Amino acid sequence: MEIEKDFYFLEVHKKGVVDSSSIIAIRDSRGLTCVETGCGGEENIKQTLALFEKEGLNISDIHTVIISHTHADHMGAIGFFKDLIPHITIIDHEIDAPVLQDSTLLYGIYDVDLIPKYFPGQTFDILEFYRGLCHISEVKPDKIVIEGDRIECGAYVLEVLYTPGHHLGHISLYEKNHGILFVGDMLGMGVPFYTPSSGGVTGYLESIQKYRALGARLIIPSHGALIENTEETLNKAEEKVKNREVRLLEAIASHPKTFHELLPELFQDTFFHVFPGTAMLESHLIKLENEGKIIKKEERYFSAGQ
Repeated sequence: MEIEKDFYFLEVHKKGVVDSSSIIAIRDSRGLTCVETGCGGEENIKQTLALFEKEGLNISDIHTVIISHTHADHMGAIGFFKDLIPHITIIDHEIDAPVLQDSTLLYGIYDVDLIPKYFPGQTFDILEFYRGLCHISEVKPDKIVIEGDRIECGAYVLEVLYTPGHHLGHISLYEKNHGILFVGDMLGMGVPFYTPSSGGVTGYLESIQKYRALGARLIIPSHGALIENTEETLNKAEEKVKNREVRLLEAIASHPKTFHELLPELFQDTFFHVFPGTAMLESHLIKLENEGKIIKKEERYFSAGQ
């Protein structure tokens, strides 16, 4: 879909648990700049190539790829792109650059060590999880960016926004002249998971406030359709996260609770308790403890003053 002249949104429709991210392609005098590459693996790459072909875009024209964050569904195909187009320039945030080169760092960012802490004997191997659904690449970025940097793409200028919460090195991109905001995983198919090491609840809410200050007219998510009701979407995301906090505080106020007793306040479906529930609950509890709203005594959480 060409949403502006030479500015394309290649939408991937959700089919499974992990789907390739959608892709932005911007045409300029040198060829194409793309945001994201989608999953690796033969079937996923075939789907990506079909998206380019549908819009009349030649994948060999890509000269630059910007990665929003190092989750497999966003950059798993970067190795394929690099092999196909050796001169391609890969851009990533300075915090995320080490993860792009060493995917084992995802274990720390996902806080998977919390799982055996609260569920003895259970583990969650994020790389093994990805391997079965979406191949992940490792590659050294050619250029790193930070908050406030600008990336020129023909008639468009993308401003880099540092937006942690879902991932520590997550970036968003804002095209001010056209009011277009690319948010990666931060919005779209709902509120994404967050972990203490990815920026947690605090990082996510601060990123939402950063978006709100821009007054964008159009939001492009990595998953889901284009978002035109931008303010409403931001409000709903913020409200959902804050309501989780309200439920936790109300539960603790009625009676001191253990970690496991609080998990159903976030997810009634026990399928989500191990992941991402464990890391998300830990994020909320850290925030509430830091704010002095709750205290922990002998494995139970109390309202401050109880």
